Amino acid sequence: MTVTEIRAFPVNSTVVMRSTLFALANMGATLQTYNEESGVIVATVAKWMGLQKDEVVARVRTYEGTSQLELDAPDFDKARELLQLVATYVRDGGRVQANATIQWVDLQRAQANKAKRQELTGKARQFLVGGALSTLPAVVDEQPSTLTTVDDPAQPLGPSMDAPIAIPDNPGVLVKNRQNMLLELKVDPQVFTDRSGYVAMCNVCYAPALRGSAFCPNCGRPLTLEAVQPEMRDKAGKSANSSLTYGLIGLAFNVVPLLILVLPALLTQSDATLLDRIRETLTPLTIALTVVLGLLPAMLAGFAALRQGQRASWYLNLPAVLEQSGRGKAGFGGALGWLSIYLGIGWILLILITLL
Repeated sequence: MTVTEIRAFPVNSTVVMRSTLFALANMGATLQTYNEESGVIVATVAKWMGLQKDEVVARVRTYEGTSQLELDAPDFDKARELLQLVATYVRDGGRVQANATIQWVDLQRAQANKAKRQELTGKARQFLVGGALSTLPAVVDEQPSTLTTVDDPAQPLGPSMDAPIAIPDNPGVLVKNRQNMLLELKVDPQVFTDRSGYVAMCNVCYAPALRGSAFCPNCGRPLTLEAVQPEMRDKAGKSANSSLTYGLIGLAFNVVPLLILVLPALLTQSDATLLDRIRETLTPLTIALTVVLGLLPAMLAGFAALRQGQRASWYLNLPAVLEQSGRGKAGFGGALGWLSIYLGIGWILLILITLL
């Protein structure tokens, strides 16, 4: 399956072409075609521990100082990794030189490991066949060996694993060609400069954008705090209003026990105390109506008021929300929520005391 991704860059096509080339080299890809005039790059990347090879095709188009990159990758992960590297190189050219140095360090480490393996193999071979070689007659090669050197001008300039590798002062990027030879490409400081002052990068899709843009031009995600201020302000206001509404609803449901338990006792003509008169009106039906129609909704509304008040406070504490108009409503709604919960607990205690 081939994944196609398109990204727009606020720089010229040369920067995008070379950034893509160096990004492919940093991923260990083998270069097949590179043409800055046509804006086409074809490379081979390894997959599944090098057992499978897939093609990556990049096409760069220019539009009056800006450019567009169309990337065909074997899977989403490769496309994401490559786009992140390209956007990083376009934004901060110094990363190219740093990654080039890391390439040379890795090559030097690979050469040291190869020499160590050859040394261990030689010692093991001497240990295994040393005794047998002492009993065999010497064999003289009658034909003298000759060493020839071929001066091939088409041979690409690059480090060789046979000679000791020394990291140069200004190392270039190492790229593999189709003959699996390493090419050293020097980094042009005029092309790879620090553009972080006016180029930003989306942390989600790794698309570059001009610094100060409110939203990502590719995925639409907000890039600045100003972009999310209206939405955060709206959510804070809605949560504060909800907290106040739930608090008032909780207080309204606390009136139901007053109407069912206390009001009939007050209207009863008797010399008994108010607690005794309430005890006379208590029946399983009145208790059930009080709990279902009054206490349970009142406490649920109180908890909802507290939850909405906390949510409003969370939104208002964000740096993106500059206006604090809903903080008073959120505080008052939370206070009403606690009052509704405590009144419900008080009604439950009154019923228990009356029944004792």
